[in-house]
Amino acid sequence: MAKSSRILLCLFLGSIVLALLPGPVHSEDAANATANASAEAAAAAAAAESARATAEAVAKAAESEAAKDEAAQKAAEEAAGASGADKGAEEESQSSIPPAIVKAEKEASDIVPDGACKKEIAAFCSDLAAGNRTLEKCLTGQVELAKAQGGKGSMSPDCLQEIYNFKIELYKNISINNEMAEACKADIAQFCNDGFLYPEPGNILACLRETRGSGKLSDGCAELVLEAEEEAAADFRMDPQLHALCSNDAAKFCKDVPQGEGLVQECLRQHRSSLNWDCQAELFRQEVENADDVRLNVRLFKACLADKRRFCPDVIPGDARVKDCLEGHREDSDFSKQCKAEIIKMMERRASDFRLDPGLRKYCHRDIVETCYPDADDISDVASWDSRVIECLQDYRRELKDPRCRQQVHLLTQRAAEDTRFDHPLQQACHEDRETLCASVADGHARVFMCLQENRQKLKPVCRTALFEQEIRYAEDIDFKFPMREACQDEMQRLCKDEKGGGDTIACLQQHVGDEDMGERCKEEVKKDEERSAQDFRLNYKLNRACFSDVQHLCMHSCEPKNDSFVSGPTGDLCGGRVLQCLAGNASSIASAECREEVLYFQQREVGDVLLDVPLQRACEADIGALCGLQRDHSKVLSCLRQHREQLKPECREEELRFSAMEASDIRLTPSLMNACGLELHVFCRGVPPSEGKAFRCLQTNLAREGMGVACRSEVELATVRESQFYEGDVALALQCHTDIATSCSDAANSEADGDGEVIACLAQHYDGLTGKCQTEVSFLVRMALWVYQPANPLTLPCADDITALCPNATSSSTSSLAAKGIVLAAVGQCLVDQPLAKLGNGSCRQLVAVVGVAGAHVGGVVDEARLESTLAQIAELGAMEQQQREEEGMELTGWVALLAMFALAVLLIGAGVYAYHRFFSPTRDYTLVVREGDVKEGDV
Repeated sequence: MAKSSRILLCLFLGSIVLALLPGPVHSEDAANATANASAEAAAAAAAAESARATAEAVAKAAESEAAKDEAAQKAAEEAAGASGADKGAEEESQSSIPPAIVKAEKEASDIVPDGACKKEIAAFCSDLAAGNRTLEKCLTGQVELAKAQGGKGSMSPDCLQEIYNFKIELYKNISINNEMAEACKADIAQFCNDGFLYPEPGNILACLRETRGSGKLSDGCAELVLEAEEEAAADFRMDPQLHALCSNDAAKFCKDVPQGEGLVQECLRQHRSSLNWDCQAELFRQEVENADDVRLNVRLFKACLADKRRFCPDVIPGDARVKDCLEGHREDSDFSKQCKAEIIKMMERRASDFRLDPGLRKYCHRDIVETCYPDADDISDVASWDSRVIECLQDYRRELKDPRCRQQVHLLTQRAAEDTRFDHPLQQACHEDRETLCASVADGHARVFMCLQENRQKLKPVCRTALFEQEIRYAEDIDFKFPMREACQDEMQRLCKDEKGGGDTIACLQQHVGDEDMGERCKEEVKKDEERSAQDFRLNYKLNRACFSDVQHLCMHSCEPKNDSFVSGPTGDLCGGRVLQCLAGNASSIASAECREEVLYFQQREVGDVLLDVPLQRACEADIGALCGLQRDHSKVLSCLRQHREQLKPECREEELRFSAMEASDIRLTPSLMNACGLELHVFCRGVPPSEGKAFRCLQTNLAREGMGVACRSEVELATVRESQFYEGDVALALQCHTDIATSCSDAANSEADGDGEVIACLAQHYDGLTGKCQTEVSFLVRMALWVYQPANPLTLPCADDITALCPNATSSSTSSLAAKGIVLAAVGQCLVDQPLAKLGNGSCRQLVAVVGVAGAHVGGVVDEARLESTLAQIAELGAMEQQQREEEGMELTGWVALLAMFALAVLLIGAGVYAYHRFFSPTRDYTLVVREGDVKEGDV
């Protein structure tokens, strides 16, 4: 007996040691003992407990003499099994599976047949043998069937509880999950073999879940892990970490919420701010893990199953493919309301954190670290709640290295532009304003966003700033301008299909806005968007990008006095077109050629629509309404304002003069001239640059040429009169006389705001003290003013009485024989210069006539050598212009013909010199308009 007892004791201790060793334990007695244990003990029993149960059974049998032999036999069998187990343990120890994993007996991983579910097993699973979760899966299937049939065939509460208890323990400890432990053995060895990181069996499943998300698990293992995640998504108790850390909060906030269908998790998310930190972290962790598969969002999957079959039948779940497909069809007419509601809820939640967007997580992890968080070592170091990551990716979209990341960011920006619910920062910043100002506005189709724009001045500063920041981002691409994109689908295909984005499609639609075949709805949206963009240069993507450096250099404080420092960041206050105005005024100082091109493009758009000239529109709104009526044609509005200049408010007159100066800088900015003088520009001014007033100067010098149309002549004369009234309207004069004005006429320049020609009159009075180039420009302008003489012109008004007295029959339409050479003589100007200076009664008029040049050569019968020399220089310049014109005509002479032509030219020049000598010293002093051409640059006009 003692010997037998000692043997039994040794066997008992040996069985315990073997139970603690890693690896499978093959024991028939252990399996039988486990099968007879209770359901809870069977789910939680480890190998050591099985061995202990075996020893107790053997000791009980040894109490009777009859059982001694049987006990010895069983002990011998167990010893043999122990020997096999020892060999298996030795083989298993060579693997990398951590010690925490112990494979349980086959029967230990299933519902006990004679437990609380005995009746149900007999009814529904009688033909199945226990093991490898066979009974549990059968019973679980029956539970789902009962739910689908409205409760028919449901199970007893005790059986349901036993099933859930079994599953809870099953996912806590992979060592009793035979199927998963076997299928995932190699994956565990490769990815989850760190005993320090994964000391407990439940942590192994957490590792497998994380690894499945990166797509690294083997197919068989991934399938079982996904199944576990589906169970946990439906019932938070199946997720060991989530259950452990959130059970108290669930009991506190969700005690009346039934288990299943993810209802508890949803309840917890609704109380997110009240949860303990650990629970919040675990809840978010599960949400991130479930984000890439529609099957792990229980409510969405249930609501969208029919829509998935209808719209996405061939889409394989995973990588958010089904979610993205359903999202793309959510606006379809036959898409179910239930599914759409769940999809929108999912999209709204996803917008709050980049980790909930599988695409961003997968493709943008490198760009997030390198671009947005350079101090972080890995994406895991980035705060999970930081929605600024998405804003950062949007701001630097063009600099992102991974094209798939750029595409994903483009997509999320497009979503946000369509619905403010998918723009988390804006939604947070504007929640109150949305409720008070846009409460009746339905979500979607950018309706709320447009409502906020229309109520900009009423928004709280934080909302106004967030709105403006998004407007800047949305300016980049028509994909982000939902109303225009929706209204112009057909026009984009017909007119702009070759554009590459980046603002090019928007510019294309703007250029076609006047086309007859552009739909009214599209035209309206394009104009509306263009008006909004004119409010601030940052809303003009191409100009903002091209002119960033020039704006900092030239226009850094143009938003003042609003004190809106666009260099350090916007405050939400629009600059009101002031920076655009600054860039236009400093066009010659802009360093970037691309910026100059964009500024010119904006100016061309501006001169066609008065609403795009924000400063003028604001300054003249009342005057335009009272004097000109409602119209968008900028040329007509400006013409109206100029006709009523005396009635305009001072601020409106100032803006009109400013705009006139801008127009004069480039003939392309004067549509009336371009339309009236298109042929003349091609014939007379081909190759003359359109900028810096050169093309307009060319038209002026060719006014009397044969072939100059009446419409063109009329427009040039009107523009010349405007030029003579406002010195900044003459680009060359403003440039060459800048120093002289500051020295001699600063008071006139500071007071001139009415277009009264005061500065030019002052320059004429100080003509002798002006620099040479300034004298030339003043002389030319005065000659042109006399040639197109109008009685009401402030510059020539001092000569009105002299003209009435001395030139009653003069008209402004006469020409002379010199017109063919580009020298035009007007009757009024000719009459004045034909008069002795002493005969002119008005001193100011006398000075104007004197600066014409020809008149200055005779003063009281005495030859002014300096004036004569200046005039001769102008004649020489005329000869150079004639030579240039001959070259432009393209005639080429060679051989004897060339020699004869050169001889004839020499004779002509000698004759011209003799003629000029007699002309200057003859009693009659003709008025001369000197022709000056700009540098020839083929193709500029």
